[in-house]
Amino acid sequence: MKSIGRTRQTGMAVIAALLVVIAASIAAVAVIERQTLLAQTLTGERNRAQAEWLLRGGLDWARVILREDARRNATTRLDTVWAQPIAGLRVSDPDDAHEALFSGRIEDEQGKYNLRNLINAKGEIVPEELEALTRLLSWLDMPAELAAALAQRIADATPGEEPAQAPGVRSVTELGGIDDLSAERMDVLQAYVTVLPGPTPINANTASAEVLASILPELSLAVARELVAERDRGLWFNSAADLFNRVKANDGRLFTRIAVRSDWFRVSGEVAMSDAVVGVRALLHRRNDQAPVIRWMTDR
Repeated sequence: MKSIGRTRQTGMAVIAALLVVIAASIAAVAVIERQTLLAQTLTGERNRAQAEWLLRGGLDWARVILREDARRNATTRLDTVWAQPIAGLRVSDPDDAHEALFSGRIEDEQGKYNLRNLINAKGEIVPEELEALTRLLSWLDMPAELAAALAQRIADATPGEEPAQAPGVRSVTELGGIDDLSAERMDVLQAYVTVLPGPTPINANTASAEVLASILPELSLAVARELVAERDRGLWFNSAADLFNRVKANDGRLFTRIAVRSDWFRVSGEVAMSDAVVGVRALLHRRNDQAPVIRWMTDR
């Protein structure tokens, strides 16, 4: 009986020891899992921070490119370096285990219709500009009523202030909530419409056929497309008068609505590093041949 009792005690001791080992193992696994999760979190934060710095470097690169373009070219055209998009450019050290890929592009915002042109210095809607926007929307198969709604939104965003000084709406993406402006239509509009701090002329060297036809009533969309095709083959416009001579327009009032050089650009960039993907959008204002100033910047 004593032998049986000792055997039972020994068995219980072994079971207790096994339970202690199991509990210790579970605790150790939990600690390792927490440490692994913490390490992954820290790595992700490091990658994201590094990606943000790389993006800032890409933004500075865009500013340098635009400054050099202003110094070398009297006109702003689509055949120069700033207009070439970058896709999947490796920007990390070849020996770095974390590969970083950069993609980005610069867009001439004066190649788009500026919704600020709809409002005059008194905050009133300009009829001629409303007609131009209505024509543009018709080329894009959008309802004419949307032009008045967009104009009213811009007017409401600048109550009693000079449009050039009012913050209001900064981009097309902030125009949500307007009737007839679905997410799909907003995506389409972003290629043709912009919102800048103040009124601006359209750059004939970067504008689409739809935008040119919208601001030049005498120009049909078919003729505008032929004109743009010739332009992109190298027949760039040297001045507004050059454009009007080609289309045989004689309305002097339109001269102020056309330019061949731009001051406003939008930069979009993205850096992918491991699992971290960081994007940014920024509006740059270029004055003369100086480095452009960042007017606003936001995460994409």
